[in-house]
Amino acid sequence: MASVTVSLVIPAPRDEVWAVISDVANARRWNASWTRIEIITEQTQGKGTRFRTHNRETDDTFEFEISEWTAPEYIAFAPMRDPEERRYDISLDWHAFRLAPEEGGKTRVDLTASASTRGIRGRFVGMVFWPGHQRAGLTQALRSLGEVFGMEAEEAT
Repeated sequence: MASVTVSLVIPAPRDEVWAVISDVANARRWNASWTRIEIITEQTQGKGTRFRTHNRETDDTFEFEISEWTAPEYIAFAPMRDPEERRYDISLDWHAFRLAPEEGGKTRVDLTASASTRGIRGRFVGMVFWPGHQRAGLTQALRSLGEVFGMEAEEAT
């Protein structure tokens, strides 16, 4: 399994950061690569909520399900796949946000991506190329999340 985590301390209380992250229908605020998001279940939040994203660069759509929900500290979402779909050398398993209160009313946000690898080529890609690609996307998402709270773009770690 390959995984990458980036972190950022946001100058806002955890409940406020949680309100933004858990508002999946408006996730474009912190994920600029999604041009549109559709909730495809009757429930609009919580574990089991499914949503479809439209990707800005490729015009592709992807479906996700919220797989974990522990308010106001943890939310994970996983791509929905057809069980018959061909599995690639490396496949995204989930993205997750973990929120922890910090001194001074701030919140530490850890954003993690995890993927499964298959075969020698998959392990190689998972160790060499995938982490950098994911780190760039996760860093941009945290920068955008920080901007929602008035932070200037800064480097997530």
